[in-house]
Amino acid sequence: MFKQDPNKFTFEFDESGTNEVSEQIMDSYNSGYIGQEMEQISSETYQNNEE
Repeated sequence: MFKQDPNKFTFEFDESGTNEVSEQIMDSYNSGYIGQEMEQISSETYQNNEE
């Protein structure tokens, strides 16, 4: 009898799921929901390190 280790996970991926998630991420990025705040923080950090 096969007993699964509770500390291990099994994941299955399919192409349509991958494409759907990629599309959702790009939609969020293009709408400005993600990415812009980090760009500003990174830019400010970079400028502070230059001084």
